[in-house]
Amino acid sequence: MKKVKVAINGYGVIGKRVADAVHLQDDMELIGVCDIITDWRIKIAIKKGFPVFAFNADFKKQMTEAGIQIQGTLSDLIKKADIIVDCTPKKIAAQNVEQYKESNLKFILQGGEKHETTGHSFSAENNYETALGRASTRVVSCNTTSIVRTLTALKKEGLLKKARGTLLRRATDPWESHLNGIMNTLVPEKEIPSHQGPDAKSVDPDLDVITVAVKVPETLSHLHYWNVQLTKNASKEEVIAAFK
Repeated sequence: MKKVKVAINGYGVIGKRVADAVHLQDDMELIGVCDIITDWRIKIAIKKGFPVFAFNADFKKQMTEAGIQIQGTLSDLIKKADIIVDCTPKKIAAQNVEQYKESNLKFILQGGEKHETTGHSFSAENNYETALGRASTRVVSCNTTSIVRTLTALKKEGLLKKARGTLLRRATDPWESHLNGIMNTLVPEKEIPSHQGPDAKSVDPDLDVITVAVKVPETLSHLHYWNVQLTKNASKEEVIAAFK
């Protein structure tokens, strides 16, 4: 069986999980991960036996000087790949798109980028078929994925009329809490709806959903509260059954 050669650009919160998942697939080959960091995070990739690439020649020099064995740059990695999953921070991935297109390389972006960057937003449980044959897509964020999975479960059973949600969002990644974390306070998002509701509609345009969001002093998880209007009087058992 011919394996799909998968490259990963960005080995952080998202990238390390994607790398582990790809590594476990029988029909995929993880040909390398690319980053700019020199700390313990990229050393984990090396310990796992993943080939490591630097974003460019300057970062290759820095990473090599830090004792990290580098296989090449992002350009070298692209030449080896059938597809690349870009897990770099938001707005960075969008800057890489032209390089992928010039190399005629299929690519997947993470949810921090705008829907318009690929013209398609993906959640496997909801619109898998619409991604078939595409050259690129964008996997929506964890918050948006949760929204879509929750609401479309009700929708598929004919139960959902509209939904209004409040999202309590973690403030930052654990290792960056000293840079942009918050303590003993809450930071409401200024815009209503918050971006997660419209983002869910990029996967399923028929959803009647509005969200508000609050940043909380938490680094590990998010919490969603939903007020849902159903299409009919439904029993507790009917609602639970929709999620099975």
